[in-house]
Amino acid sequence: MNYSLNKNKVVELLRDYEDPFTHEKTSLNWIDMGGTSMYKMILTEGGSIGDIYVNTLRTDEHGAIYVHPVDQVVVPEYDNFVKAGNSAPKYNLSWGNTFSYKGLSLGFLLTARVGGIVVSQTQAVMDSYGVSQASADARDMGGAIVNGRPIDAQKYYTTVGGAGNTGGIGSMYVYSATNVRLGELSLGYDVPINKYVSWIQGLNVSFIGKNLFFLYRKAPFDPELTASTGTYFQGIDMFMSPSLRNLGFSVKVQF
Repeated sequence: MNYSLNKNKVVELLRDYEDPFTHEKTSLNWIDMGGTSMYKMILTEGGSIGDIYVNTLRTDEHGAIYVHPVDQVVVPEYDNFVKAGNSAPKYNLSWGNTFSYKGLSLGFLLTARVGGIVVSQTQAVMDSYGVSQASADARDMGGAIVNGRPIDAQKYYTTVGGAGNTGGIGSMYVYSATNVRLGELSLGYDVPINKYVSWIQGLNVSFIGKNLFFLYRKAPFDPELTASTGTYFQGIDMFMSPSLRNLGFSVKVQF
């Protein structure tokens, strides 16, 4: 069994830096590390590398999503970014074992990523064009449910999904990155070949599957995938290649 975690903290950014030529002082209490119109990676003192900030919809004084009383549409606040969480997990777990009996062997590996968040821009774009399952379900139900009441599905999803060049609403596409999967399964058999062929000492035939299926997942994509290898673009889904399941055979011969 393996258990691992990684914690970090931004202790200090630029404080009262004095330009040696102009003698002007500069301070930075936050740094925008980039992103898209719907999310940003921002460093702040006391925060962590991997903090994700997303823009939001307007809310009322009770915290409910504001719906315009006349037009019955939600109102985006494209420039209001709030912290959604961190792309890194709280910890990772894995458990692997192999059982053997009379030449048969069964091995497995279960892996779990616990904690962290991801943002799916893929889901936002599909919603905005009305080609996602969520938008189809909303049309079938007579509208998107907001604050317990349906509103026009097309108007809602073109707003939150970001049709055209307006960009989506990141807070509507934040998902938990927690997942548990069967990472590997192997089934092998030691063929008693040495009973018949003296110059072969051993023969093992195995079936091996990797990344077979999820036991638990909330995100609409594999949260272990990443759109970039850069430090500040983890946890972002942007039309990435899909997660792959591998099936194969292994033959081992000992002479």
